[in-house]
Amino acid sequence: MAQPAPPAADPRASRPDAWRLFFALDPSPALRQRIEGHAALWRWDAAARVAPPHKLHLTLVFMPAVEPRLLPELLRLGCRVAAAARGCTLRLDRAELWPTGIAYLAPGSVPQALRQLQQDLLAAVLAVPMPADRRPWRPHVTLARRARDSQPPTRFDALRWQLRGFSLQRSQPGRAGYEMLARWGFGGRG
Repeated sequence: MAQPAPPAADPRASRPDAWRLFFALDPSPALRQRIEGHAALWRWDAAARVAPPHKLHLTLVFMPAVEPRLLPELLRLGCRVAAAARGCTLRLDRAELWPTGIAYLAPGSVPQALRQLQQDLLAAVLAVPMPADRRPWRPHVTLARRARDSQPPTRFDALRWQLRGFSLQRSQPGRAGYEMLARWGFGGRG
């Protein structure tokens, strides 16, 4: 799934004991199936690496090099941010390709509640402090990598995503999936 690349200037990003973590929105099993159905509408080029359904997510904040000892602090801040967050509905209605070859689904507009969640998480992470990707946030669900010559569908039904919570996950390069570390419901619901 789409994890922004770690900032090149961060010397901690290459530490072998550091963890690559991210806060994310996770689709329900039913939405994962609908996203998979949408991906079947694309014309993939031979080089495209389509993301398996279990890796689909929307990254809120990516942290390229977290010291494992900071995990309890991240869990506390996740609880704090989730308690103040509100649910909303996200419409994934744009299917596009970045010049880098990333094929993705994205919302045409971002609900204010989701924008606030992302900003609150980023501010809390930076206050710890720990390295986080500070580039402008471009919410999306990565469908495939190396898809530079692929073709998105010209028309499709928008996918509605009812947002009820978020998670903290660990990316382990070379592994088949992500390690779920915690999950929170909005308004303090588990």
